[in-house]
Amino acid sequence: MRKLQMSDVFKLSEIIDVMGIDLNLNKIMDNAKNKEGDVQSNVGAEVAFLFVKKLYKAEKQVYKFIADLTGDSVADVKQYSIKQLVAFFKDLINDDEFTDFFTQD
Repeated sequence: MRKLQMSDVFKLSEIIDVMGIDLNLNKIMDNAKNKEGDVQSNVGAEVAFLFVKKLYKAEKQVYKFIADLTGDSVADVKQYSIKQLVAFFKDLINDDEFTDFFTQD
């Protein structure tokens, strides 16, 4: 997976909008701080849950986003196994730039 770029912020914004996700960052941070473990990991888990819950609403945009980041074609991404998909999202969530996008003060 390549590093996130400015253009990816716009793609993420579109996906969030299509999914109808309300990212209450204060609530996410409060929840993450109140759980055991690393705050960054907890924020990642909170955001991941929100995304998975509404993933179906932005199917086409998500395929394109994954394809852009991995260099795979959309057709290849559609054939990903669950294991490949989970690995992609783990890599994404663990990327410092991704977490910074959601946790800027």
